[in-house]
Amino acid sequence: MRIIIDTDPAMGTLGGDPEDCFAIMLGLNTPGVTVDGITVVQGNVPAEKGYANAYHLLKLLGRDDVPLRRGCLRPMNAERTIQTSWLERRYSPKQITEMIEPEGQHADAVSFLIETVLASPGEITLVTIGPLTNVATAMQRSPEFAGCLKNIVMMGGTAECAGNISPAAEFNYWQDPEAADIVFRSGADLTMVGLDVCHQTHLYPEQVQECAKTGKELAQFVLEATAPWFKVMAGGSGTESLHLYDSLAVAVAIDPGLVTLEDSYVEMEISHGPAQGMSVSHHKPFQRTIFNHPGTNARVALDVDVESFVEIFDERVLGLIAGK
Repeated sequence: MRIIIDTDPAMGTLGGDPEDCFAIMLGLNTPGVTVDGITVVQGNVPAEKGYANAYHLLKLLGRDDVPLRRGCLRPMNAERTIQTSWLERRYSPKQITEMIEPEGQHADAVSFLIETVLASPGEITLVTIGPLTNVATAMQRSPEFAGCLKNIVMMGGTAECAGNISPAAEFNYWQDPEAADIVFRSGADLTMVGLDVCHQTHLYPEQVQECAKTGKELAQFVLEATAPWFKVMAGGSGTESLHLYDSLAVAVAIDPGLVTLEDSYVEMEISHGPAQGMSVSHHKPFQRTIFNHPGTNARVALDVDVESFVEIFDERVLGLIAGK
């Protein structure tokens, strides 16, 4: 199986959500899976920081062979001032990875996506675990891009539950609603792994601390990089754990049987009002009838086999971190 991971990794930016990097580890440490590339997008942190974080992780893992590209630095719509302000504030947190400035092709994720996918039509699964800016830009630039993908598995949105960045919206779609709208209208084979299932997954600081007892350099980095986010989560939700949003999406891309999927017609709210970035999932047939959506454009995850996912995560991610 061949995948590309499109991501906004914050592990290395203190106080940023570090979970994308666990997802990258899961993809890289799954037998039978080839990671054809990692593309970085604005989101949890500015893409400049995300690139540095991904670069550092690949170096620690000894995976310099994996192509790494930096992509879009801002949402597609320049008038998304709230989202842009969010990014501007994310330049200030302390960085514990060395800032690396990519040059030439290394700073052109969109061209990399187009060229890689068009060179192998029907073979690449694109796993998106950040805002969809890179992907939508590739779709706009290349009319053939969406049709040449095997499929897209997205961490984003909600089918039946409330949002996490606002009462209505999940962060990845909220950060670039226009991009999400383009992807849902693209005709690509789409699977949406949203908050409905991601919120059933947890990682606790004690698990990371246990890994760090090995003294491995990777484990020490993960411990330092995740500690502030565990405290953020404790202050915001009252429980010192983080949800494995992105790792679940990568796991589902590899094994869709981990989740219960329903065919749906998903629409994006692209207004500038309080519901901006909301995904509206018509996964019940009567809803599609009432709102005149005779077809479907995605599968949405409504339930998850948590026990099986935990086994995968423990073996392929925590085991990797601990050096087992």
